[in-house]
Amino acid sequence: MNIRKILYVLAASLTILSSCNNDLPTFNDADACVGFSVASYSIGEADGKIEIPVYLASVAGLSGTATIEVDAAASTAVEGQDFSITSKELSFSSDGRIQNLIVNIVDNDVFTGDKKAVFKIASSSVNIAVESSCTLTIVDDEHPLKGILNTYVGKIEGSESGYDMEFVIEKDEKDLAKVWISNLDPYFASFGYTAADGYNKFYGIVNEDKTEIAIPVGQSTGYEDVNLEGLDGPDPDTADMLAPGSSIIIKIIDNGASLEIPNGFGVANGEGFWEYYKGGAKLTKQ
Repeated sequence: MNIRKILYVLAASLTILSSCNNDLPTFNDADACVGFSVASYSIGEADGKIEIPVYLASVAGLSGTATIEVDAAASTAVEGQDFSITSKELSFSSDGRIQNLIVNIVDNDVFTGDKKAVFKIASSSVNIAVESSCTLTIVDDEHPLKGILNTYVGKIEGSESGYDMEFVIEKDEKDLAKVWISNLDPYFASFGYTAADGYNKFYGIVNEDKTEIAIPVGQSTGYEDVNLEGLDGPDPDTADMLAPGSSIIIKIIDNGASLEIPNGFGVANGEGFWEYYKGGAKLTKQ
């Protein structure tokens, strides 16, 4: 075992040891414990399987066992229907302080929505750590809008210059017709005001034919009363601002292979546009 691996295993052991009780660790193997390294994971329904690490933390490298069980009451996924587990019995040793709970995912052809499986350490030959449970989200791949749930890139013309445009369309957790579009405005995105920091994220509604996304105007960018606004034509110099209650339309082409924004839009406050864009932008799914 090389030095890097030794330091990694010791660091992992000491980290888990510190969570075995609420006191500062004394690194005594009487405090050795078993725990999950991460509290939550996510996997696509079609991804096959996932290996979830479980640690036995000790100074000397104790041998031991742990039994994992499914918390059925806390889970929406059903064992044997949505997933299976290769083995619920894990064995640890000085050379095997990290063992994996192997979860096999069932890929069905029915839309059921995302499901969660909660695993917990039921018993152990040593103490059970505070991190005694782990939640796995199984992401359904039959969502009715899956054709547009992706990243799109293209170019769009602003008031004085062009922008590279890249935004992400994601599903809503409850409404099957609703999507969330991150970083639709390239001006704010170019200055780092992105959805990752709570800006530049807007919702839209997909029509029944899945040919358009309607994005209601007036949604906040997250920055100082600046809102997303639309225009009723492609040329910002001749078009009028859309009235409250109206929507910016994005056309869905070839089941989401590409998108088109026919009319102009922009970001504005009560005094006018901070930046506006010409209609006709075309974007391609990545």
